[in-house]
Amino acid sequence: MERVHLSGKKPLGLIIAALCIAAALGAAFYVEYDSYHHPETDSGTLYADTVHVGALVGGRLKTLPIRINQFVHKGDLLYQIDPEPYEIALHQAEANLGLAQANLEEAERQLKVRVNNAASSLKRLHNAEDERDLLSRTVTRLKPLAEKHYISWQDYDQALTKLNGANDALSEARHADEASHTAIGDLKRSLASRDEAQAAVERAHYNIRQTTVRSPVNGYITSLDVKEGEVLAANQILFTIVSSDDWYAIANIREINLRPVKPGACATVYSMIDRQAPIKGRVESIGWGVKTDQMATQPQNLPYVERQMDWVHVSQRFPVRVHLDPSTAPDLLRMGATADVEILYGAACH
Repeated sequence: MERVHLSGKKPLGLIIAALCIAAALGAAFYVEYDSYHHPETDSGTLYADTVHVGALVGGRLKTLPIRINQFVHKGDLLYQIDPEPYEIALHQAEANLGLAQANLEEAERQLKVRVNNAASSLKRLHNAEDERDLLSRTVTRLKPLAEKHYISWQDYDQALTKLNGANDALSEARHADEASHTAIGDLKRSLASRDEAQAAVERAHYNIRQTTVRSPVNGYITSLDVKEGEVLAANQILFTIVSSDDWYAIANIREINLRPVKPGACATVYSMIDRQAPIKGRVESIGWGVKTDQMATQPQNLPYVERQMDWVHVSQRFPVRVHLDPSTAPDLLRMGATADVEILYGAACH
């Protein structure tokens, strides 16, 4: 076998291999540095607040001037329920209020009569007391005269009988006075009936107002699948409005990359609808908790974010809420759309 002698100089292959390893290590360190200082995710989600629309009263759907996916302004008419049954209920409530008011006025008149009767009874009581006092003094004066035979005992006995009669009359006057004052009563029952009828009228007015449903926000109509003439139940959700006032991107960022993320930090969002159009945003908040695999079966109201394998270590991800500027790309904002989210860099941060 022929022996091959290696040259004393370094082979070119070893140099190339060393350079490749160094470049790979440099690239790895750069990627790690960049991912730490510029967190990003390509699995973000566009999000907006939603309002589930339904009337607090039921009835037949009379007017439905909107259509699905239509944009509506705050205060626009969404639909109207037939108000006729509630108008009839209002008329009935107003009639009951009139009756309750009439009963109150009658009770006031009767109260005045009872008050006058009580005043008269009190006057009779005072007269009876005066009569009794006069006869008592008369008997007191006549007794020594009868003992000295200046007057007959018969005159004394007659005065004493009158005194006893005055005492009986006084007792009856006291009972009559107590009864008359007890009978005066008050207007609490009549006032309560009037207030109850007044509340029923206000409730009827409120129900009539609830038959007209207007948009509480600016937004887009979704999940509309109903026609005029359908009978609706009270509190039935008819459709949903996706609010266009505020848009967000929810970016699930790995925990090892959360440190530089602060509220107010700039962010660039790209909707999958058009990945060439950057949407400006600002970090609004960072989630304080998520469910782990061990907590997934527990009834806790925390967002569940599935872990993803990253080499060997499994990093948890936390939702970062980015408030978007809808004026930068209004046609690209659709709830639930996938988005790339770049924090602290990108076109929006320049």
